[in-house]
Amino acid sequence: MCGFVAFLQNDPIFDIETARRAVDTIAHRGPDANGEWREHDVMLLHRRLSIIDLETGDQPMQSGDGRYVIAFNGEIYNFPEIRDRLSRDGVVFRTESDTEIILEGYQYWGSKIVELLEGIFAFVIWDRLRSSVFGARDRLGIKPLCWAQHRGALIVSSTLEPFHVLDEFQKIDPVAVRDLMTFDYIPAPRTVLRAVQKFDPGSRFNWCFGEERPTITRYWSPPVASARSVVPDEFELEEILEKAVARQMISDVPIGAFLSGGIDSSLLVAFMARHSEKPVQTFTCSFTDAKSDESHIAELVASRFGTNHVVLRAEDIGPNALLELLGRLDEPFADPAVIPTIGLSKMTASHVRVALAGDGGDEVFGGYPKYLQGLGGRRKLPLSSLWQKIFKMLPWRPNRALHVYCRTLASKDLIRWSWTRYGDFPVFPKDIRSLLNPFYHESAEVEHYFVPWEQKAQRYGNKFDVDTLMRTDLEMYLSENCLVKTDRASMLASLEIRVPFLDETVLDRILPLSAEKKMVNGELKAMLMPIARRILPREVWDRPKHGFHVPLGSWLGGVWRPAVEAALDWGEKNLDVFNYQYLRRLHKINIAKGSFGRELWTPFVFIAWMMKHSHKI
Repeated sequence: MCGFVAFLQNDPIFDIETARRAVDTIAHRGPDANGEWREHDVMLLHRRLSIIDLETGDQPMQSGDGRYVIAFNGEIYNFPEIRDRLSRDGVVFRTESDTEIILEGYQYWGSKIVELLEGIFAFVIWDRLRSSVFGARDRLGIKPLCWAQHRGALIVSSTLEPFHVLDEFQKIDPVAVRDLMTFDYIPAPRTVLRAVQKFDPGSRFNWCFGEERPTITRYWSPPVASARSVVPDEFELEEILEKAVARQMISDVPIGAFLSGGIDSSLLVAFMARHSEKPVQTFTCSFTDAKSDESHIAELVASRFGTNHVVLRAEDIGPNALLELLGRLDEPFADPAVIPTIGLSKMTASHVRVALAGDGGDEVFGGYPKYLQGLGGRRKLPLSSLWQKIFKMLPWRPNRALHVYCRTLASKDLIRWSWTRYGDFPVFPKDIRSLLNPFYHESAEVEHYFVPWEQKAQRYGNKFDVDTLMRTDLEMYLSENCLVKTDRASMLASLEIRVPFLDETVLDRILPLSAEKKMVNGELKAMLMPIARRILPREVWDRPKHGFHVPLGSWLGGVWRPAVEAALDWGEKNLDVFNYQYLRRLHKINIAKGSFGRELWTPFVFIAWMMKHSHKI
């Protein structure tokens, strides 16, 4: 896996020393090689983590005729098939790398090349003849890509880190702060930096000198449910998954797997064992808190399939290390599982260079209990509209009132309530107006807090049924949370993560199926369960869904308490976006009861991140 920065400019807006300083910020994404390509004022800089074609795959890479130059991050799993197609038509290859097939494929097919690529990728291709650039990001945004413009120059980068050292991009977007508080992450196309944007997953772009902004189009979106789609039987599905795992195991360096003890990662390990001559190397995280710990289940799976298994203790991160880790993220990100995932990645990277992970299984196959709960199960309180008016008039937000308030909500409002951390709700602790300093309410557009989610959901119609919720989760929770967590955590350790449940062969077969075909008679992952029952230990599949939970309440009120208090003290002096009386109230209650870990964690993450950066709102 790799990282790159492209400075596409017709005048010397940014010099080579600035460009080198920018790419050095992502050295962790590619510690094996440092490449540069320059012509006039155009600069492509690349950091490489060598996985495929260790000898001849260095970048930036030029096409055979010298016209095109590519900087690429990712892996193309079907590159042998594309290479064969091009070779039959006379294309001569100079390397064994998947990078070259994108380059030569673009010369042959143009922008349609992205529709043929199967894998995880983000890239830019510079056309020296036309002074134009083409680029793309994979279907679900497994690999990141962002961009900004300044004085006619276009800068495209794998992540935000390079922009943090460019003086022109130092202002924080208050709407992004609102999004972080609402969702725990900042959805594309927005970033925490006001002048920088992310490319949407499944998008491609073109740009030439002189154009005001890139022309961005979507080449793929999750398909709507089709009544004609037929559920695969147990053995067809097993074959699809096994083939996806097998082709994602192709590597010129050692490979392993994250093993949580859940159904998804356990199935991956089972299929890996079938295609590995040596014992599979597996890695898991353990917690002292029994409610959060699945390591004993993971060990059962490891024993069943004869893996070389390594366990990491998650509690080894102290308050100072916590603040340091949060500050190293390219933008603030509030899924607490990123912390143990960073530790797990570092441990894994000391043994292998590539690991498979089970991300996507829940979103693709229907694994979240919230999809079964429905939105009409709660009885609304009598005189609900009157209750809502009363809550809005109260000058103080009483504790525990949220249990009453949520029973006043109609089904559409209940979606907003259930899918957000903070929102425009007049109850503690979900009231974003009480959390944010009133001075920022207008600039943060707090009344539009749910717009990013609704805009994506409306692609699937105006009815927010379970199918719509699941497809929106693919674009929001999976792409912007789960995959970001895995990518940022693993790349801090220079570890490549692959996700077979999101392989194109799986997505094309499963996504057109409706939710009712994936969850049958109240059973989550109904298609996967027959395979799980047949090949996995009973302890894996015969229990409630667990997830990768972190006991935030007890940690923030205990071992991490000094970090929280240091952040609050710093924030009161340096960061006026929050109401610190509100935050200290949360902190006090959490110390006493451990009940407000998540509500405290999200603003704490932003403050901790800002402590490590010199940006201003």
